[in-house]
Amino acid sequence: MIDSTHRRLWLQQAAALALSATIVDAQAQGGSIRVLCGFAPGGSVDGLARMAAEVLGPLLGGNAIVENISGASGRIAIEQVKAAKPDGSTLVVAPQGPMTLFPYVFKNLRFDPAKDFTPLAHLAVGDFALSTGPLTGAKSVAEFRAWILAHPTQANFGSPGAGTLPHFVGLRVASALGIHLNHVPYRGSPLSMNDLAAGTLAAVISPVTEAMALHKAGRVRILATASTRRSPFVDGVPTLKELGYDVDVPLWYGLWGPAGMPSALVEKINRGLAQAQATPALKSRLALLGLEPGPMSSAEMAALRDREAAMWKPIVAASGFKPND
Repeated sequence: MIDSTHRRLWLQQAAALALSATIVDAQAQGGSIRVLCGFAPGGSVDGLARMAAEVLGPLLGGNAIVENISGASGRIAIEQVKAAKPDGSTLVVAPQGPMTLFPYVFKNLRFDPAKDFTPLAHLAVGDFALSTGPLTGAKSVAEFRAWILAHPTQANFGSPGAGTLPHFVGLRVASALGIHLNHVPYRGSPLSMNDLAAGTLAAVISPVTEAMALHKAGRVRILATASTRRSPFVDGVPTLKELGYDVDVPLWYGLWGPAGMPSALVEKINRGLAQAQATPALKSRLALLGLEPGPMSSAEMAALRDREAAMWKPIVAASGFKPND
């Protein structure tokens, strides 16, 4: 006679074996793999999604297609992955914000980052940048700080949107510098960078990726980055830490699947993408985005998510930010 505990374990094992068989069958038949991107084509997340798809297709024996499902700061695409079957056929590339910060800034968030997803691969790392333009004319953080103190009515900074990670990085920067910066939300970093270059905005917080081309063209200036080490993609730009300001928020991007994916499939995807990140070709493509490889295991990625979530909770609470949806 099988008791209830043993019966439950047997059923779980049988279900796992059946799911694994389904995965193998789908791969053998060249099934479609959807790699979702919650943002419009052309940005860093889209670029990473396309790189991941190129690796995942041959790795899983299917046809990997990138789908851009923009809106709601990337949440729509993430929600689709939450609802997908855990067979590797629907995945999402996302920056860390939705998985670490969003639970504290959206009161009606329809997913739980810790429970609803499987961390698959840590795709790349980069830096957040504090940039200014012709409005301030500042060539250093010290000059920028002095200008802001002298022009409080123009002390504005742009970000890709209210509640996004750059929004809160901006609040941390302002606090560290002992200044007040008014937040101006945009629908994406490119729009804010355009206003910065045009001289209608004092500062922008964005990934280095979004500011790099305008910085090198001399139209805006990246004053500092928000990591512990200097970005290799913008020569001579210091970190806020080395200037004496306690701001350390590295940028990273991950590949995520639905909760409950079989461990063998998770390991296969993780190992395959880590190997791809080690190739000169992929390193060169990441460099064009101002990013570097950042492979780590699924468990390490989950731990990183949890650490950053714990960091942001009191910061958001102290900011007085009110969730808007």
